[in-house]
Parts: sequence; structure tokens; C-alpha cells
Amino acid sequence: MKNIVVKKGLLLVVAVAIFGFANGQNTKVQDTQLYKLYQMKYVFGMKYNDSQVAKDAMYSMIAMDPNDDSLKMRLCYYYFEQNQYPSSLFVSMDLLSRNPDHLDALRINAISYENMGVRDKAIDAYESLYLKTNEINVLYQVAILQFEIERFNECKTNLDIILKDPQAKALKLNFPKNEAEQQEITLEAAVYNVMGMIEKQQGNKTEAKTYFEKSLQIEPEFELAKKNLKEL
Repeated sequence: MKNIVVKKGLLLVVAVAIFGFANGQNTKVQDTQLYKLYQMKYVFGMKYNDSQVAKDAMYSMIAMDPNDDSLKMRLCYYYFEQNQYPSSLFVSMDLLSRNPDHLDALRINAISYENMGVRDKAIDAYESLYLKTNEINVLYQVAILQFEIERFNECKTNLDIILKDPQAKALKLNFPKNEAEQQEITLEAAVYNVMGMIEKQQGNKTEAKTYFEKSLQIEPEFELAKKNLKEL
């Protein structure tokens, strides 16, 4: 049911791109031989696929230049890639305390909360991200979490907003087709499937059937909608 808004492979690419360093740099510190030593330690740790060495080098650079947010963002990505969600959460919170509009930190903050099972906090973070980006796939993630904790009215409201957005017909999400395969499904079809799940959960089988059928009219091979319709 989950659709992670930020894919881990993409995060790794972005993390490498950040290596150029960004705001908060102390150029005097970064020009020292010791700092350059830690930089090279990081480079070789990444080159030789030794993430522990690379992480240690990052911590050393952060200790020397604690105001360089790009270093902390890179550390945040590291923890996320390693599925160490409490650590990625704490680093993202540190970044957001300094810059509430840091979108990458906010994304990881939301995903970390979600993977830790703290759905109410995840919803808050995703809602903040949606308000800053207007990305309807983020709003879909909010709706999914609201469904999971049975906040059905709020979920329906957000699903209605998504359906009114023209992007819903074009944007595609990945869903499991079977144990080995994924399939791309339009956001519109995914929304109708969730609407059907809400009605099913509330005991409204006729309405649920209508929504599942709408989903399948748009995406006839949508396995999850097929399964939901069959279970009725």
C-alpha cells in the first residue's frame, strides 16, 4: 500500500551531487590540512565502498564545521540509505531547526517517521512538504497514512483534491504486480482504489464496488484493485 515519495537510489544520486558543499561553510576551516585529510578519507571510503569509514569522515568534518548543512544532509542520506531511520530523523530535525524550508530534510523527516510507524508525525511532515511543493503524489501519501489510521473524512477530502488536479491522469506510481514485478499505475486509478477501500472498510460494499470498477476502467491490469474487487 505504501508508495515511498523519495526513492533511495535517487537519494544517493542527490547526496553525491551535494558533495560540492553549500550554505554555512567555514572556508577557513575547510582550507586546513586536517579538514582536507577528512575529505580525502570520505572520498576513499566512498570509492572503496566502506560506508563506515565515509561516515566517520563526515562526523569529523561536521565536528570541525558544524554549520555546514550540506555535510549534515549527506549524513542524513547515509542513515536513510542504511535504514537507520531514528538517526536520519534526528539529523533531519537538526537541519529543519535551522532551516524549516529545507525540502530534502523535510522529505526524509516524513519518510523516517513513516518507517518508524509514527504515522501522525509523518502526516504532519508530509502535509508541510505538500504545502511547500504542491506535489500531489505527496498529498496521496498523506491520504494513505490517513486511511491507515482511519481518519477517513480527511482522507476523502485529500483524494478529492488529487482527482481535481490534471496531473492525476498523467502521474504514475509503482505498485507490486506480484512478488517479483512492479507495475506503473496512474495516480487517478490509485485514488479510486483507495476510495473503494474506504467504503469497504465502512461496510458500503456497493459504493466500494463502484470505485474499484472505476479504478479498473482506467487501469484494467491494476492487480491491487482486481484483488480488492474480488475480495468483495
